[in-house]
Amino acid sequence: MQLYDIVVIGGGPAGLAAAISAKEHYEGKVLILEREKQLGGILNQCIHNGFGKNIFSEDLTGPEFVQKFIDKIKELNISYKLNTTVLNLSDTKEINVVNSEIGTFKICAKTIIIATGCRERPRGFSNLPGSRCAGIYTVGCAQKFVNIEGYMPGKEIVILGTGDIALTVARRLAIEGANVKAVIESKNIIDAVDKKLCDSLKDFNIPLKMMHKVVDIQGESRIEGITLVKIDSNNEVISGSEERISCDALLLSVDLYPDNELAKQARIAVNSSTGRIKLNENSQTNIGGIFACGGVVQGYSCHESVVKQSYDIGESASLYANNSEI
Repeated sequence: MQLYDIVVIGGGPAGLAAAISAKEHYEGKVLILEREKQLGGILNQCIHNGFGKNIFSEDLTGPEFVQKFIDKIKELNISYKLNTTVLNLSDTKEINVVNSEIGTFKICAKTIIIATGCRERPRGFSNLPGSRCAGIYTVGCAQKFVNIEGYMPGKEIVILGTGDIALTVARRLAIEGANVKAVIESKNIIDAVDKKLCDSLKDFNIPLKMMHKVVDIQGESRIEGITLVKIDSNNEVISGSEERISCDALLLSVDLYPDNELAKQARIAVNSSTGRIKLNENSQTNIGGIFACGGVVQGYSCHESVVKQSYDIGESASLYANNSEI
């Protein structure tokens, strides 16, 4: 069994900020567990700028932003294990993990910080009718394909939804030469927090179809097209509004949901409607010595808000660890 004072589960911006803060306030052994092959989390695939203005007074891309935290992690000699998956977490603060180097092993900690972030919901939450063929992805998956793996999800693309990631991906795909044939929204307003992203659709002549919904998906082995209809304010289909758009990829902008499975295993209290981990007045979960920060607590939120909350949680965790024994 490996023993640590503070273990942070998740190496995204929240986990990195919490680990840095914990180490700055406490001289004990801090460990970060990250299931991907590099630290940084989702921001590694966000190669557009707009990060760090209020924290570093610089306009940075996602990778540039997280690199500043990674540099600090190394400066403080904070340990981290990559390609390491947490199998389960107990309410006694024992963590079972696995990686290719060691296999399965157990870690025991005075204090644990859960920073597992959010995940995209699968297609089923979009209630899409029609074929279940290949070529249907979430926008986050498509963003990873293009920005990290170097693959295009398709050449003729339709995007369903208008969240920030959806509009960012639409612009990115257009830059890479894809024909983004439409961005479809069932409401009369876009979901994106950054409304300026709509300007990029105009810049690249990407049609934005508001008050529309997909009623059919065509294709056998791979998607060949979709059928959409226009709807009124009562969500009723307007007669004669059917339109078919041929495409070889459909990208879904689905809701993000807190990645709370480990918390549930440890019987940590979770909000039944939002899925977010609950924290008490001492910034802890209902189990003493287990904290949480970032998207798993706040849901999808501004990166600067996530970092600030995570710094605070890291300090609280260090105070707990300083007065605890394994």
